Amino acid sequence: MPIFLENTCVLLMGVLSTFLVSWLGKEAMAGVGLADSFNMVIISFFAAIDLGTTVVVAFSLGKRDPRRARAAARQSLVIMTLFSIVLAAVIHYFGEEIINVVAGEATGEVKALALSYLEMTVLSYPAAAIALIGSGALRGAGNTKIPLLINGGMNILNIMISSVLIYGLFSWDGLGFIGAGLGLTISRYIGAVAIIVVLAVGFNPSLRISIKSYFKPLNFAIIWEVMGIGVPASIESVLFNGGKLLTQMFVAGMGTDVIAGNFIAFSIAALINLPGNALGSASTIITGKRLGKGQIGQAERQLRHVFWLSTIGLTAIAWGNRAVRRPAGVFLYPRAGR
Repeated sequence: MPIFLENTCVLLMGVLSTFLVSWLGKEAMAGVGLADSFNMVIISFFAAIDLGTTVVVAFSLGKRDPRRARAAARQSLVIMTLFSIVLAAVIHYFGEEIINVVAGEATGEVKALALSYLEMTVLSYPAAAIALIGSGALRGAGNTKIPLLINGGMNILNIMISSVLIYGLFSWDGLGFIGAGLGLTISRYIGAVAIIVVLAVGFNPSLRISIKSYFKPLNFAIIWEVMGIGVPASIESVLFNGGKLLTQMFVAGMGTDVIAGNFIAFSIAALINLPGNALGSASTIITGKRLGKGQIGQAERQLRHVFWLSTIGLTAIAWGNRAVRRPAGVFLYPRAGR
């Protein structure tokens, strides 16, 4: 359950931004939808590397090797932070070209809004990488509550900060549309700082990582092990989210209403998949620790239980989706219900 709630919080960061700008009109919502479709491809890559970190940390602690677990978490954070900074700079520089490809034949207003949102949110990539990798390391160590609290806090802050930045407070009129991306970015950096502090303080004694240790030389053997798991998983995840981005590109020329509607549908579909994703994350941690202890039979039995639980659960959710699809759509885009 904590993993499910944490994954919900991670997904809701973008969905809540959509909800907050929906009152500004369909053009604003379409702009966020186009930019976030691209952002989700990048975030899915970070999440896949987070999976590699989780597996190596869980396996190392299962073998009672906390030093190796700390090294894996620390070096994953360093490598992915540096990579995300470079990636953010490249995407920011080529932002207009990216939006022209993603937005296709969308109106000029929608493209301009999408570009401004993308240029603001790419600044949050390093923070998103730190939050995801750090949360994955904590989950691998068996601590699922702290990542939940941090990601939940980020969502609350996102709502509070973005609402004020978009619509203003008291006599201040706010920043309008740009406030959504800025609020999201600020919230992610607060969450990233919280992750670094939690690891430095050592809420998990076996995963205590001091600030100065981030400047130690890297052990590429451990990095390749993390990447050996994370990169194949990232290819799968990027292809999946890339397919959704491709669909968004196809509908971009069908009008602003269609772009907004397509993004709403994708947001709801992502929420439907969360229980399965949470069980997948839990099975990764359980299997890693069992294999680290040499308990192969128990790992196989638990995986079978997770498989049937996720199959039955997602089937039930899929059948129940018809009853909530319209209320969910109206929640994300209130003007659609008028």
